[in-house]
Amino acid sequence: MEKIWKCSGPCSITSSLPSESSHELNQEGRLAQVLGIFNKLVSSHSTDEQGFYVLNTVIENLGYDVIAPYMGHIWASLFTRLQNNRTVKFVKSFLIFMSLFLVKHGSQNLVDSMNGVQSNIFPVILEQFWIPNLKLITGSIELKLTSVASTRLIFETQALLDPANSRLWGKMLDSIVTLLSRPEQDRVEEEPDVPDFADNVGYGATFVHLYSAGKKEEDPLRDIRDPKQFLVASLANLSTLSPGRYPQIISANLDPANQAALVQLCSFYNLSIV
Repeated sequence: MEKIWKCSGPCSITSSLPSESSHELNQEGRLAQVLGIFNKLVSSHSTDEQGFYVLNTVIENLGYDVIAPYMGHIWASLFTRLQNNRTVKFVKSFLIFMSLFLVKHGSQNLVDSMNGVQSNIFPVILEQFWIPNLKLITGSIELKLTSVASTRLIFETQALLDPANSRLWGKMLDSIVTLLSRPEQDRVEEEPDVPDFADNVGYGATFVHLYSAGKKEEDPLRDIRDPKQFLVASLANLSTLSPGRYPQIISANLDPANQAALVQLCSFYNLSIV
C-alpha cells in the first residue's frame, strides 16, 4: 500500500477511496482532483476505459450526498464525448456506468441528475443510446448489472410508468429480453481495435500496472442471483396492478422472437403477466 500512496497520477487517489471517509475526501479536495483525472482520461478514446474505472470507483464507494454536487460536471463531460467522439466501446462503458449509478444511488437520482444538466435529456439518452446498445453488453457481471439496472429502471421510474411513455417502456423491455435471451454471437458486433493505453496516456507505466492490478471483477449485485427471474418476477408483480395493460404493450413493442422468449421465461419460472 505504501507504494500506491507514493505513485504519481490517479492510482494513489483512486485506490484510497474505499478507505477514506466522505468528509476527508471533500475537506482535502481529493474528490475534485480525482474527477479532474476522470475528465482528462474520458475525453480520449484511447484512455476512456481508465476514465470510467476512476469514475465507477467513485460512484461505488461514495454516498450520493457526497457526489451530487459533482454530477452536473460528470454528465456534461460524458454528454460532450457522446456528441463529439463516441465509439462502441465508450457507449458500452457509458451504459455500465449508468447501470452502476442506478443500483447504487437509485433510478430517480439517475434521472434527476441527468435532467439537471439539460431539461428532459434522460428520455433522449434512453432512446438513442441505452435501448439500442444494451444488446452489445458482454461479460457475465456486466450483463447481470445492466439487465438488472434496466429492469429496475422501467419498474421504478414514474415517468416511464406513465401510459404516455408506453412505447419507450416497451422498447426498453424488448432490449432487456434481447440481452437475456439471445446468444452473444447473435447480438454483439465486432469492435475495431483501439490504440494501446500505455502508448497514449501521460501517467506512465506505473499507473498502467496498478490500473490492471486494481481492476477486480466484483459483483455489485450479489443479492440477485438470476437476472432472468428478476425480470419476470418484476413484470408479473407490476402487471397485477394494471391487468391487461402490459400484455398489450408487449404485443405492440417487442420483437416476435422476444415475445416468444418472454413466454418461455414466464413458463420456466411459473409466473404470468396478466
